[in-house]
Amino acid sequence: MLLLDLLKGMGILEGKLRSFEEKFGVKSEDFYQAMTRAELEKSEALDEYRMEFVEWLALYKTLLSLDEKYHQLIARQPIAIQIRSAVAA
Repeated sequence: MLLLDLLKGMGILEGKLRSFEEKFGVKSEDFYQAMTRAELEKSEALDEYRMEFVEWLALYKTLLSLDEKYHQLIARQPIAIQIRSAVAA
């Protein structure tokens, strides 16, 4: 996977996650932690928004996976490329 494609995909996912964050007033990371700790199991919101929550959770897990791939790709890049990227940012 090319780095540019990876970054583009991550940007798309982040946009979709922002939509959920705005709708529910919760950051995706906080939502993910609440779901993985089963803090929403007793919530009425879980029943009402189950399908949206499943989609939100899947999108966030995908972003985490792509972020891991991003860090793996960056770690393999020669130091000159890393320096150029840091300067350009």
